[in-house]
Amino acid sequence: MKVIGTLTKDAIIRAAVSEGLTVTQVIGTAVDFDTDTQTYLYASVVHDPDQNKIIIAYRDNGNSNKGTAIVGTVSGTSISFGTPVVFYDGGASGQSDFNSIVYDSSNNKVVISFRGFDGSGSTCQSIVGTVSGTSISFGTAVTFSSDSANYMHSTFDSNSNRVVVVFRDQGNSSYGTAIVGTVSGTSISFGSEVVFESATTSYPQCVFDSSNNKVVVAYQDEGNSDYGTAIVGTVSGTSISFGTPVVYHSARADKNKLAFDSTNNKVVIAFRDNGDNEKGKALVGTVSGTSISFGSTVTFSTSGTRIDYSSLSYNVAAQKVIVTYRQYIDASAVLSSEINEGTVSGTSISFGSSIKFADRADWTASVYDSTSESIVIAFQDYTDSKKGAALVFQSGYSQATGGTIADGKAVIVNANGTVSTISQTAASIGTKSAFNSITSSFLAPVFDSSNNKHIIVYRTQPNMRYVVATVASDGSVSYGTDAVVLSGDHQQIAAAFDSTNNRVVIVFRNGNDSSHGYAMVGSLSGTTVTWGSATEFQNAGATGLGISFDSTAGKVVIGYRGTSNYGRVRVGTVSGTSISFGTEVVFNSASTNKVRPVYDSTNDKTVITYRDDGNSSYGTAIVGTVSGTSISFGSEVVFESASVSHLDAAFDSDNGKVVVAYRDDGNSNDGTAIVGTVSGTSISFGAPVVFDDDGDYGENTDNSMVYDTNAQKILVVYPRTVSGSYSNRGFVFPLSVSGTTVVADTPTNFDGSSYVSYPAISFDSNVNKSLISFPDGANEYANTASFAPLSGNLTSENFVGFMKGAALDGTNGEILSSCSIARNQTSLTPGQTYFVSPTDGSLSTSAGSPSVTAGTAISSTEIIVKG
Repeated sequence: MKVIGTLTKDAIIRAAVSEGLTVTQVIGTAVDFDTDTQTYLYASVVHDPDQNKIIIAYRDNGNSNKGTAIVGTVSGTSISFGTPVVFYDGGASGQSDFNSIVYDSSNNKVVISFRGFDGSGSTCQSIVGTVSGTSISFGTAVTFSSDSANYMHSTFDSNSNRVVVVFRDQGNSSYGTAIVGTVSGTSISFGSEVVFESATTSYPQCVFDSSNNKVVVAYQDEGNSDYGTAIVGTVSGTSISFGTPVVYHSARADKNKLAFDSTNNKVVIAFRDNGDNEKGKALVGTVSGTSISFGSTVTFSTSGTRIDYSSLSYNVAAQKVIVTYRQYIDASAVLSSEINEGTVSGTSISFGSSIKFADRADWTASVYDSTSESIVIAFQDYTDSKKGAALVFQSGYSQATGGTIADGKAVIVNANGTVSTISQTAASIGTKSAFNSITSSFLAPVFDSSNNKHIIVYRTQPNMRYVVATVASDGSVSYGTDAVVLSGDHQQIAAAFDSTNNRVVIVFRNGNDSSHGYAMVGSLSGTTVTWGSATEFQNAGATGLGISFDSTAGKVVIGYRGTSNYGRVRVGTVSGTSISFGTEVVFNSASTNKVRPVYDSTNDKTVITYRDDGNSSYGTAIVGTVSGTSISFGSEVVFESASVSHLDAAFDSDNGKVVVAYRDDGNSNDGTAIVGTVSGTSISFGAPVVFDDDGDYGENTDNSMVYDTNAQKILVVYPRTVSGSYSNRGFVFPLSVSGTTVVADTPTNFDGSSYVSYPAISFDSNVNKSLISFPDGANEYANTASFAPLSGNLTSENFVGFMKGAALDGTNGEILSSCSIARNQTSLTPGQTYFVSPTDGSLSTSAGSPSVTAGTAISSTEIIVKG
């Protein structure tokens, strides 16, 4: 393999020094992945982040034009390959063209869409592939259009978990057409074809805009003077609808390529401008609703004129758009294949000088490898018998940092270049302080963000009481005078804060009225709450109560088990210190318990999580949409096919995910968490993760959850039974969302000396600390428990190392952070990627469960910690 270029280092050099972090620009050595001549045509490449592999799909001319795929492994700036696998064999005269590969992150599968020719005719087909090690296996190809197609391309819509394919439909006047595919197991099914351009369409390409949950298609509109045109599509179920086409270049524009800049939430289009000597140009698109607008066009081909065989990808780590292309650099048709890097700012993009990576690279495709934080470029090496080849390109960039393990300063480089110091890896717990010696239960703390106070409502015998707590920046807690909310024995109290009206709303079983469901509204002034009248929402016994606040609709949503033990919901409207309710809605016509609603502000939906006693007590969820004073629901989804108990839910607003924690009664009562992703009126779940298998999780009492927006952690508090007895001890367990799973950090024992039950937690966004409230006593049932809130903080400084996936024991027990160097390790292999267990800090060369990437060894004793 002949390598052309001025940068030939084979390793990425990262220096974490006081002056800053520098990542050196490197072009790795090109490696043949198929030694057949003329092997690589109509190619596409994708990264499988779950297997940490690169997959290339191509037509192998050296093997009867068969559709072929191969798996690559990146290590540093090198890449190696497994054995090619045929995914389409059209016979002696057959071939696969316009191959386009995407990764389905909801099913951990790759999908290749292509035009298959069997010697007599062509059809549009897709096939599902499963990566295992360095190989790939395939299901059966599925035909989604019996017509022949040109210029096929695909993308994955991670919002709807659907594959979208766009193509020129030769059987329908060459119109621009799209279709939506759904993967199930090793197969794929499709909805109906949708025309997005009723004219001859060439070079359609598509990309998913994850910030707007839209599919953007760019193409050459031959029905409109070959102008460069774009259109925005919205996937719903198994179909897609489109807005109005927008011209982005009023001249002939072809060879369109698209990438999504996830840092700036912009779509970038690169194309060949036939109105200007076929130069390579690019521009930035901004999606709004079902339309898209564009900034100015800039030229990226810095020398020569005509470009061809381009590709476009986005390097998340470097925050650069990477374009590759072949161009004619002089009148004698001397060719050069080059790389240029673009930086998006607002609605503009700028490019630097291009870099030569080969004499002549045809059929170029590229993808971002999020594990190595580099770009993999696959191409047909015209100067080497047209063999298929690939190389790794590492962008060069710099960021500020603040030290290394050598000087005892564990540091993190944030995305904006600022520096945080890691002080510890577990919650810092303040000193507990009692405010009432009365035996207490059913604690319901809530944070009033308009007054920066916590209102803690709780049950005593015989009254329901409250106290107002103020958490100071140093973690100390002061209280107002506790007082009676309502006389009588009221149970199963839950609370939410209505930020539209700045009121706290509580729901409870009214012990004065046969345990019917009631609600009350409180208005805080100083450390005193004025309560309105108790209002009935369930004229029968109510249990399993939960409440959330829909900030878009300005309504509270109350979930409960009511008449006939059915799962029921009512929407409440606060006015002053009163509350009124819409019509009751049944979401589960079977025995229901532990109803916990949570508001998903990303999708404007309320997710109801519950135990479905009518279905073997399985853990179940359903998505609701509030409209006016009512709520409508999608279909129920089981997230745990076993009996569950003690469940609660919280919403991670940074990742846009619902997290449910529960005791898995079907798995040794282990504490378990699962991540849910809302799409439309449905929700899908990742795999359950055990976060506590020590003792009987949550024995006899419920857990409580909250999202710490500062540390970006879900915090679960619960009592852990010690040695199989009733010696419950209080623990707080941080969980980090990563994709569709959670990673559990080290738990903290917040009270190891007393019996703990009914712990509850509320997050104080004013001081970025969480308040843990619980009855405190060696024997709660002997009426000796006192009510003792604690305040503890989980700040970005405390947990940012884990947040960045960069936990690694240092020489003196420090926690290292992104871009620092871990020294004094032993027996490391330079260039090898290592993984670290968040539970015990052990290193391994394979990703376990759970584990995070520690970094890459640069010597036998040093690792550069991954950011």
